[in-house]
Amino acid sequence: MTLSLPNAPLMHGAALRREWIADQAQVACIDYEPSALLLHRGHRKEEGELAGLVLAAMRLDLPAVLAAPHHTALAVALAAAGFAPLSGERDALASPRVAVEMINSGGPRPKDLLNGFSLANALRAGLAAGGGPELLVHLAALAREAGEVGFSRMIRVLAPESPALAGSRTIAGLFAALGDALHDTRTVEGKMLKESLPEQSAQAPAEKSRLRFVAGRASGVEAVVSVPPDAEEVAGACRVCGSEGEAIEAVAGGHVKEGDLLVVVGCGVQGGPGLLGLSSLDEALTAANLDVPVVTDGLPPQNPSRASSWISLFAPEAADGGVIGRLRDGDFLRFDLAEGRIRTSVTADELANREPFAKRDHPGFGYAARYAASALPALEGAGFG
Repeated sequence: MTLSLPNAPLMHGAALRREWIADQAQVACIDYEPSALLLHRGHRKEEGELAGLVLAAMRLDLPAVLAAPHHTALAVALAAAGFAPLSGERDALASPRVAVEMINSGGPRPKDLLNGFSLANALRAGLAAGGGPELLVHLAALAREAGEVGFSRMIRVLAPESPALAGSRTIAGLFAALGDALHDTRTVEGKMLKESLPEQSAQAPAEKSRLRFVAGRASGVEAVVSVPPDAEEVAGACRVCGSEGEAIEAVAGGHVKEGDLLVVVGCGVQGGPGLLGLSSLDEALTAANLDVPVVTDGLPPQNPSRASSWISLFAPEAADGGVIGRLRDGDFLRFDLAEGRIRTSVTADELANREPFAKRDHPGFGYAARYAASALPALEGAGFG
């Protein structure tokens, strides 16, 4: 049978929509009592939808197989974690057959597949396939559900050293190109991962990692920087906006100039709520032919149309009283990628004395309000606390 799930509210962010899908799928499965799940994200291009289905399978302890793997970063990551038969790229019936075999054999269950080694595979493969900050958030949520408490530290170590692989290739070919960077782990087919891989052919050149982590020495702030491979720093004078809509108006009105840092606050886990992706702002900047870095406590678009930098998942977020919500127009910020440091022209005392960002009021009841009141930080998965 096909589970028909309601659309998650579009005004909410990627992590909140993932939690909504997970809860809806879990309730539907309790009603229908399925024996296994074939996971497919359908026609919607939401990475969080697929992550939500995996969360539901974990909570229900049901065998789960990724059906017809797509070449999206999260699908590649889940395949690397063992959720897809690699023969499924050539045989559309491979995934259903494997699901039936898992029912008959009693496993493996999702939590049998997800461990520190398979999550490292997922992280490396997803980043090699072009994944960015949203991939980190969803994988962190799966790791937390699996009880792998060290994954947030793993992200900070592995993400900066995981390259993006140039050129198109099959998923199995991408894994083969990663070679010894992947651990040999169990899959839904029962095989170890490397038993399923083709022999390595000549590898296409790899680009340097596009992700960097930067932190403030005294303030305790942190952000993920998505940059062109050879960038050494991102710097400029702040132009601060309290929402994506306000930022789009500033761009359209000519109030953002080359050399500015466009700071967009109120888009984080609590403020969004649920981590808003700034795809409409990216489109507005492209239409204005404006190449400025964006700093936000939310998410960059999954496929930015511009080559400039995105500094995202800025934490603590503005709605939690973070430094990003105390920045003002004209403040100078410098992100030193070589040293991993955030530097500013504003003293710590001055920042502390400024009024914090005025958190948008969410309803005092309902799903989104409960989420905003208890949600975990982004790199801990941004799920319900």
